[in-house]
Amino acid sequence: MNNEYKRICLLFSLFLMSCSNQQSQKDLQMIGDYFTIDLDGEKETSIPFSSYFKSVRTIILETGDDCLIGKIDELQVFDDYIFILDSNKAKGLFIFDKEGKFIRKIGNIGRGPGEYVELLDFTYDVKNCIVYLLVEANKVHKYQLDGTYLNTLAIQGEGFFIKFIQYYNDKLYSTSIGWRSGKNDYLLYEIEPNEGKILSQALSIKYNKGWNETYFFEHGKFFMAPTNNPPRYNQVFMDYIVSIGENITPYIKLKSKYLTTEKDIEDFRGKDGMRINSINIAKSSKIFGVHCFFENENYVYFRLAGGAMFAVIFDKKTKEVKLANRLNNDLIFNKNPIIFIGQFTFSDSNGAYEIWDTQTSALSGFQRSLNNNDVVPDLDKLDELMKLEEDANPVIFFYEFK
Repeated sequence: MNNEYKRICLLFSLFLMSCSNQQSQKDLQMIGDYFTIDLDGEKETSIPFSSYFKSVRTIILETGDDCLIGKIDELQVFDDYIFILDSNKAKGLFIFDKEGKFIRKIGNIGRGPGEYVELLDFTYDVKNCIVYLLVEANKVHKYQLDGTYLNTLAIQGEGFFIKFIQYYNDKLYSTSIGWRSGKNDYLLYEIEPNEGKILSQALSIKYNKGWNETYFFEHGKFFMAPTNNPPRYNQVFMDYIVSIGENITPYIKLKSKYLTTEKDIEDFRGKDGMRINSINIAKSSKIFGVHCFFENENYVYFRLAGGAMFAVIFDKKTKEVKLANRLNNDLIFNKNPIIFIGQFTFSDSNGAYEIWDTQTSALSGFQRSLNNNDVVPDLDKLDELMKLEEDANPVIFFYEFK
């Protein structure tokens, strides 16, 4: 009798433990109002920057041995700080002030506490001044803003890895990318930011047409508008741009006969049935991959990838949609250039930021434009731009909203 009682108690305890370890599941809540954007209208050849921005300011990043950046993979701006992530070349998170002066680097390459061998993404808790670095897929280092290492979160789970992270409202949100997709997979994890416990899974894989594998991250970060309240989220083949938080709700529904379907994805795959064949995509007329997203109180802007990339500008008050093959940067150029097409990487309530990589042919092309008087004569820091060397850090242009 005593042994039977102990066995029942043990089984009951295991049952309670399994219940406590279960993650809740959240799906897209079709509540509240959301915008619908029709993408099948007539496209304009170009739209001038001056329609939406009133000025441009040049930020020339300091170049030095301790802050040499190969390529900017992510840029975010909080308060007086510009955070720049170089995942592949410099493998570091660098902090500059808004004039481009280097302040510090967060973390270092290595295998000791607070060090890393791989750096994937970052996010920032503005209220508590905590920097989160995503390293080695499912591991997150935490630092104070002054660079002091705090601790490491080990995100527990099987069959997936984390590619991007976003801090919002006392929680971490992360992409959940499977080694192989299953019909019951989810796209997002909600994580407790002090211990790394997964609180819930969110957003069924069906909203990304069943795709949740490792491809197409070149189009940008899935978390968009990180300073918004709430931030936005979109994966490569989703028809919705959603708001994340306590509930996952639609913010924008994309409408087009050219949106990618599950059948299209199967057609895009290679002969092995696993990898998507980029040649097949290039030949198709399908659209996908929201990127270069920004918004303010009046407008939403983003670009779409696919058979033909184009820009979308949506007026939130009038509901007017403008589509254009590219934007005409008349705030920098006297003529309609092809090297600036509205590749915005970040925005806040004041304006949008665009990156110009000096370590490409764009530098020589831009300096030729200067010599040919193709650049507006009152461009900010014009003389300094002319003197830049090929090994200089990238340049940032900040466009102030009207």
